[in-house]
Order: sequence, then C-alpha cells, then structure tokens
Amino acid sequence: MNALILFVIKSIVVSGILSAWYLLALKNKPLHHYNRFYLLLTLGASMLIPLLSFKWSPILQKTPILLQSVQALAHTVSDADGAHLVTLQAPAAGISWSFIVVAVAALISILLVARLLTQIVWVLHLASQFPNTVVEQITVVQTNLPKAPFSFLNRIYWRDTLPMHTDSGKMILRHELAHIRQKHTYDKLVCQLLTSIFWINPFYWIIQKELEMVHEFIADEQAVAHNSEGTSGQDTTVAFAKMLLHAHNPSINFSPEHQFFASPIKRRLTMLQTNNTVRASLLRRSAVLPLIAGTILIFAFSPPKATKFLGIKSNKKIVLVVDASHGGTDLGCRSGSLTEKDLSLKVAKRILQLAPSYNIEVHLTRTDDRQMTLDERLDFSNKLQPDDLLSIHVDDKPGKEIGKGTFDIAINNKNAKATESSKLAYAILKHASRPEWEQTNALAERNPKILGGSTSAAALIEIGDIKNKNQMQHITDETKLDELCSHILEGVVEAHNN
Repeated sequence: MNALILFVIKSIVVSGILSAWYLLALKNKPLHHYNRFYLLLTLGASMLIPLLSFKWSPILQKTPILLQSVQALAHTVSDADGAHLVTLQAPAAGISWSFIVVAVAALISILLVARLLTQIVWVLHLASQFPNTVVEQITVVQTNLPKAPFSFLNRIYWRDTLPMHTDSGKMILRHELAHIRQKHTYDKLVCQLLTSIFWINPFYWIIQKELEMVHEFIADEQAVAHNSEGTSGQDTTVAFAKMLLHAHNPSINFSPEHQFFASPIKRRLTMLQTNNTVRASLLRRSAVLPLIAGTILIFAFSPPKATKFLGIKSNKKIVLVVDASHGGTDLGCRSGSLTEKDLSLKVAKRILQLAPSYNIEVHLTRTDDRQMTLDERLDFSNKLQPDDLLSIHVDDKPGKEIGKGTFDIAINNKNAKATESSKLAYAILKHASRPEWEQTNALAERNPKILGGSTSAAALIEIGDIKNKNQMQHITDETKLDELCSHILEGVVEAHNN
C-alpha cells in the first residue's frame, strides 16, 4: 500500500517537473510535432522513472549536498539495494486510513475508466446507425449529430447538414484526415486512460488538454497547407480562421473523438497567425534531456544509506557468515504478512551492507528467497572457513504478543570452537542489550545441527517475537534495524579485538 502511494507521489513530481518546462518554454510555440512527442514522453517518464532503481557507481564517493536532501525525501521507503519496499508491519486490528484512501481513489478510477469505455462504445456504435461512405480510403459516417464533424480511429463522423464539397467542407475534411493519418486517436486514448486511472495527478489533466491542442495545431496546419496550393497562403489562413468561428461546441471530458469545433478557438486562431518559419532555439528543444536525466538522478538512483558507525573497528579483517534462516516454501514462523524467512533475510542483508565499516567481510548463505537444507548451509560456511557464523531467526513464543522485546542468543557446547562461540555470544549481548529488551541469555544445546556442525565459532540469534508489533519494529523500522545490526557487528568486533 505504501509502495503504491510512494509511486503515485513520485509520478506526480516527475510529471510536474516536465510539465513545468512545457508550460514555460514550449506551450504555444510552433513546434507541434516536437511538443506532441514531449507530452507523450512526459507521460511515459512519469510512469517509468519511479520504477527505476540504480546504485551509485563506486567511483562516485560523495553525493552532492543538494541531491542528498532531495533523495532523502525521494527514498523515504527504500532498501539499500535501491529497490523500493513497503515497510513491513503486523496487521492492524482495524482498517487503516491508507486503505480507505486507496479504496476511494480506486473506486473513482474505475468510474472514470467506465465512463471512457462507455464513450468509446458509443462512438463505435454510431458507425452501424448511420450510412457509411468512403472518401480517400477513409470511412465517413454521415450523422445528424450537432457535435459532428469529428474523427475517431480510422473513421470520420460527418454532419449531414455540413456540405462537404464547399471550401469550408474540404478544409474540415483535410483537418480530420490529418488526425487519422497522424494516429492522434491513439495518443488521446493512452492519455485519457492514464488520466482516468491516476486522476489524482493534476498534471495529467494539463497534459491531456495540451495534447489535444497540439493535435489541433497539427491538423490545422496541414489543412491550411493542403488548401493553399494555387492560392494565397494568407487568404487560405483567413478563410480557415473564419470557418473556425462558424460553430463551437463545448468539449466533454474523456471524449475519445477529435471534435473539430470543440477546441479553444482563440489559441487555434493565434497559432494560425504565428510565423511558422520562426523556430525555438536548440536549448528550448534539447532541454528535455537534462530534465529527464535530472529526474532519473533524483528518483531512480539510491544514495549510499547513512550508517551509524560508532568507531569500533576490527584490528584485522574478520570473515563472517550470516545465515538467513528458512526460505522458499519453508516460511518459519509467521504472523499475518510477516514471515520469519523474510525478516531474517532483511536482517542478514543489512548486516552485509553495514559490515565494511567494521572491517568485516560478510558472506550470506542465501541472498534471495530460496530453500536450503541445514547441510547445505553448513557446507557453504565450512568451505569458507570463516571466523564466525551467525544464524538469524525470530521467535514465536506463547504469551509474548505484548510487552518488551526479546533478544536471545544460542550456542552449542559441542561446537568445535565452543569457547570462541561463548565469547562471541556474550559480546553481541553486551552491545545489543537495551532497556527495551527483556533479560537475554546465551543458551546451550540449541539447534545443534547449525551450531554444532560448524567448524567456526557459531551463534544463533532470535530477534523478538513475530506476533509482537513493537518487537518487530526492530526489523521493520529502518532506523531501528540499522541500530540493531550495528550493535551485532560491534559485538563481533569486540569478540575478536579482545
């Protein structure tokens, strides 16, 4: 739910940035084909850029301060790999406000899409209600509709009281033929569909209006150019302008057809009088490139996540294997949308990301949602011959649904390095224990397979009870997770430095 809301927010910002440049530098400029491309590009970029995710290149060591500030907002909900995540939360007792907001927004979207589909069906049905003729390989539907003439897909819907053989009729026909041959209907349908679904984005409404006007500018230009052959171009333009003033019908939202008399007449008349030999500067046209690059830089690149390094660094390189328990069809314990396999993997990955600051080299037994046997996990670890092995778990203890958090560490006295294991466990407990944790203990004879079979010092960590929402915040809350993983790594360092 949060990921959807974040996507919509980012989409609004991206479309807002690109729309602002259009309104400032491109609107009402005689760059009709370029403007059509730009507006369609704005729609595509607003849908695609929020989904992109890249890492900073290792060459880039420092992020500019201004960009850090923007990215801090843009990546409020993201993991350190750059993939945007929904913050995991235990299910609430009632319906959340975010669910209500999204449900209402979705209902409105459904109604708008239904209205658009109704309009499309209505226009298509007209072809079977009125006589059809063919003009220049294009089907012309002779109607008695006051809103005609208009075009949709490969058909022109003509008003039978409007003579087609007159000069005005011929110019209108050329205008509608331009819409069809330029395939403007497809632009309009895509724009109106996105506006219907993401109606909350105010810039989509602006883009829809401007795209329709650009379509009219293109069709007007081609109609005048075709009819000026053999006559004065100025006279043809004046005649076309007079013809535009002949009638005017109000536009209807989400009307898929191109209505000849429905667009704002003043802008079309102004554009007809604009000197088409004057072209916008190269800067005006090419500014889309840095704009796109800038929005990608802000929203698609994840800056290195800030870490809370407390200055405890190992004197020598420590090799640590971190085992994210369970995986695949083995969910472990679960509560609502939370599963032990996902929580343990999230902790393991964050330890991996923080470890270099502590001079620790971390290897994960699994980096994705795969199922591994205990033998496979042990083989992986023992082949690396690490200094330590940590197995990450969460618990499901009866009666722990409320109250303080629990943080238990288990060791196995039969481990080949039992003394080192005990030293490791108590060092982690020393750093990880906090007032909000209940009394913690290093326990013996727990899970002998993963602990007893390890050739290195090994400990099993249980982080809280999965049914306790407050305890799970140590994993689901990014700040608390960073703090927890930092304390675990500090304990590993202390076990080796002393």
